Amino acid sequence: MRQFIKQLRPRNELYTLPIEKVQDFLQEGKQNFLQEGKLTPAEVLKYDSRIDLFIQKLKASDPFELTDGGTVTLKYNSELEKAVKSADADKMKSIGLTTHDGKKISWGKLKKSTEFGGGTSGSGGGASGTKTAESGQCVYLQAIWNNPKTDFNDGELSSAYAQVYVDETLDKILNLTDEWKLSSKLIAQALYRGLSKRNYTFHRGSEKFVKGVIETAFKKAGDPFFPDINKWNPADIWMVDDASLSKYDFDNVEGLPYFNELLLRAFQARDIIGVSLKKTSKVKIQSINYRKPLPEPKFSQVTYGKRDYFKSKDVYILGANGLQIQFRTFPAFQGEIIGRTAKHGKISGDGGPTGPIGVVMKQVGAKPIPARKEVTAMIRRERDKFFKLFYAEYIRSGGKVSEKDFIKNYEKKDTGHIESKYLGTLMLNNIKGREQKFLSLAFAYAKSSVKGKSSVHLKAF
Repeated sequence: MRQFIKQLRPRNELYTLPIEKVQDFLQEGKQNFLQEGKLTPAEVLKYDSRIDLFIQKLKASDPFELTDGGTVTLKYNSELEKAVKSADADKMKSIGLTTHDGKKISWGKLKKSTEFGGGTSGSGGGASGTKTAESGQCVYLQAIWNNPKTDFNDGELSSAYAQVYVDETLDKILNLTDEWKLSSKLIAQALYRGLSKRNYTFHRGSEKFVKGVIETAFKKAGDPFFPDINKWNPADIWMVDDASLSKYDFDNVEGLPYFNELLLRAFQARDIIGVSLKKTSKVKIQSINYRKPLPEPKFSQVTYGKRDYFKSKDVYILGANGLQIQFRTFPAFQGEIIGRTAKHGKISGDGGPTGPIGVVMKQVGAKPIPARKEVTAMIRRERDKFFKLFYAEYIRSGGKVSEKDFIKNYEKKDTGHIESKYLGTLMLNNIKGREQKFLSLAFAYAKSSVKGKSSVHLKAF
């Protein structure tokens, strides 16, 4: 934290009290009649945490909530566990679900409950959804700015809620899980220690600042390198000194370099600070894209599967010191960067040439991969033509199996597996000779630290 404070180089400024706003609390009393989401294979596979939780509950015979009320205990199935671990949605559907007493049950019956990020389930359950946790962090920050000795009781949090700019209801924030409450408290205390001499308003998804200033300026910048604003700047919440906002001309942004420079100056002056959040029980605050450059990863080799080519749906780019990027459908085609001791983010293949992987491939001079939906359509409509293309890429990768045996290996594979292997093979083939450039840029993209393009922010983790 001390290092972080030194980096920011505080200036002597005249301070004004934060602008308070009153929200319509009548909205809080309204019932939410929207149907609870379903825990489909696609929803399970959205996040690693959901995959781990699903497998944990399956092995422990813990009950799952049902969409029509009540719970059900599922019978353990090792094949289902394998399908979940390999992120094979089609296989999960084909295997299906069986209750502990041997009855079949459809995936549509499982409810995306609180623990899977479905929001609250009443006063007895804790909310853990992204919107709730991030909005809650704003409320916890406002509470400690109001009272440095706060114990974050419901009364003080309720008062703080009327001052922040968030897109979640108070009842859900008060109903955060204990883990998120602890994380919100610790991060609030850490940021207050470093930034308490300034007055801020706190924003999450707000019309006033997030949408009205940041997202609007990002659209004006119009840089195709970042189809996803969250990879340009992954800040979940924003701390804004309203009195200083007029110093920065966000209305006339003329490109991403100009926009990044504005935010850099605002960050340096402590006027505007974006914060990326991770749930934690021990806080670390780190400045990203400020002064310390991202370490350059060193390419070592590629592999078209750690096991036999036909036994896996993934491909890898490997780097020094245990670094690897695993590419596969998950359920969308994407790359996940894995270090020796931690994961470092993901890069999506959605959108084909216009998606992040496609953009990076074009940046390094490689022909981008097509969108997954195009591959799906070809398999369904022109299966023979597709397998000729797939086999050609297999041979290009160094494969030795005959075309007849190649096709035989995929006779019993589901479409998701075939699409994953084809896209991965095609990608590695197209970046041959450019692996180091691709690794460096994909790594930086996944970590939102592309030199000269990514935006400055704090990371609380």
